[in-house]
Amino acid sequence: MLQTIRERAQGWIAWVIVILITIPFALWGIQEYLGVGGETVAAKVNGADITERELDTNFQRFRTQLRERLGASYKAGLIDDRLLRQQVLNSMVRAELLMQAAIAQNMQAPDAMVQQAIAAIPAFQKAGRFDYPSYEQGLRLQGLSPDIFFQRMRGNMVVDQLGNAIRESEFSTGREVDAFVRLRSQRRDIGYLLFSVDASLTDEKPAEAAVKEHYEGHRDAFMTPERVKLEYVELSAEELAAQVKADDQVLTAYLEGHADDFRLPEEYHARHILVTVKEGKEEEARAKAEKLLARVRGGEDFVQIAKKESEDPGSAEKGGDLGFFGASVMEQAFEKSVAGLKPGETSELVRTLFGFHIIQLLEKRGGGKADLAAVHDRVAAAYAKEEGQKLFYEKAERMADLAYENPTSLEPIVKGLGLPLKQSEWITRTGGEGSLNSPKVVNAAFSGEVLGQGNNSEAIELGQEHMLVLRAVNHENPAPRPLEEVRKEIEEALRRERAVKLAAGKGQKALERLKSGEAVDALAGEASKLEKPGLLDRFAQEAPPPVIREAFRLPRPAQDKPSLGSARLENGDFAVILVGAVQDGVADPKTGTDKIGAELAAGLGERYFENYVGALKERAKIEITPSNPKSE
Repeated sequence: MLQTIRERAQGWIAWVIVILITIPFALWGIQEYLGVGGETVAAKVNGADITERELDTNFQRFRTQLRERLGASYKAGLIDDRLLRQQVLNSMVRAELLMQAAIAQNMQAPDAMVQQAIAAIPAFQKAGRFDYPSYEQGLRLQGLSPDIFFQRMRGNMVVDQLGNAIRESEFSTGREVDAFVRLRSQRRDIGYLLFSVDASLTDEKPAEAAVKEHYEGHRDAFMTPERVKLEYVELSAEELAAQVKADDQVLTAYLEGHADDFRLPEEYHARHILVTVKEGKEEEARAKAEKLLARVRGGEDFVQIAKKESEDPGSAEKGGDLGFFGASVMEQAFEKSVAGLKPGETSELVRTLFGFHIIQLLEKRGGGKADLAAVHDRVAAAYAKEEGQKLFYEKAERMADLAYENPTSLEPIVKGLGLPLKQSEWITRTGGEGSLNSPKVVNAAFSGEVLGQGNNSEAIELGQEHMLVLRAVNHENPAPRPLEEVRKEIEEALRRERAVKLAAGKGQKALERLKSGEAVDALAGEASKLEKPGLLDRFAQEAPPPVIREAFRLPRPAQDKPSLGSARLENGDFAVILVGAVQDGVADPKTGTDKIGAELAAGLGERYFENYVGALKERAKIEITPSNPKSE
């Protein structure tokens, strides 16, 4: 049919057809004509579109980076995807605003500058030089083309120019630096009365009405966790290797092909005479050793000389015999000398940390091909590992295909690959046991694909040569725990809540009495303890952080009485704080104030830059589509 069309579509009729086809392509592009253009817009920033596809890509990339950064600490259930998506959208809006501002300021990054910056990225280098294969692989892992990455780099560099120009416009005056040093390095004489919650605890049981009221008002705190039971198929090179069986004929053939990996180690049987070196007696020891060597060379019995003259208490009685030893047992100089001898030969003097040695090699063994009996277990383990790896890679791709082609069952994987179907116990969002204690498994188990749609997960890579496919077989939503089950928890919480109030009440009364003029020592017996750590700076560890923070908020004390304040500690304890004196900070004469001035200017510059970004957002027209979280 195509040939017929070609033959008849000649002359002016053909041109009319071509023009009619070309017009929609020219006006809307081929994407619109084929129905794949007109992407959904997530946000508009001064008329510039941020598409849903761009937002999804950045969101997925950010979530992956977050998971990799947190490692085992990553818990899918603790992360709200909506809030995370909002943060990503906010950052994209911010980036677009800065790009627009930079372009408006005619800021540019020439191609050569961008190329130089890319070449300087360590991940794209080998031996300190740009490596194109590493560059390609890095972009491939990020799902980026070279053109897109190049333009992103250019955009980042232009935005950096704008940010640096604003940040570096700030400076600090001498007066500001002096005030900063005076406050940052200030020290205060701090004391505090501590009223402990534990000291206020009683055994009195809370009223039943209070227990029920607390239970009804805090139901969310007494919910069972959401949990799921899974069935899964696990593919592991290690497990496959454990199933590999091989007879001696197979292992012998494997050994022949890998002989160098199983060579017997060289071992030496030697004896020696040692002359130790006392401090300052190097030449004297050498002279003695040379005389002993001359006696050996002259034909005297090595064994008898060693028994009488050797200063090695471990071998002298045995005629210097060291038995057989392998590599990395003796000092390097000793081993090197032995390796150069033939059986029956005697070395020259060998100097080690122990002194001067005269060494005689008696026997050498090993260093050749091993027979199967000598290395059977090692060969069997190596063969099984290699075969397990081969089986893994043969099955891995097939496993991923079967999971995708049969989304509602794991049976095709079980039958097709001969793997066991495993069952889990209940798993919460904190993870399960063994292979199921992985953030990747938790993310998949509680995903919409698996939990919502009832499908298999994708093949999850848990590590090198280890993967898993799962599906949910049972699911329980969070549910309230019965009152009787949580009664003890509630009673303990109410008792502690009452103790916190009692401790705070005692502390407040003590504070009022101090303000009325009573001495702190007179109140010490009523507190759990009186602490007087003395002069502390803002970063001191000698007092609880809430005490330090409040102490530095208080006004300077008058000459005749301290400044007074209070703070509640993280554990509920109540502290009444006294500040008796203040010592202003001074600059270190060795370092001066230049570095402090630079740090202060950098901080001011960063704050000025954030104010600039805020002003851009206030003036901008930012439209967020209803399906996305509002930008802040």
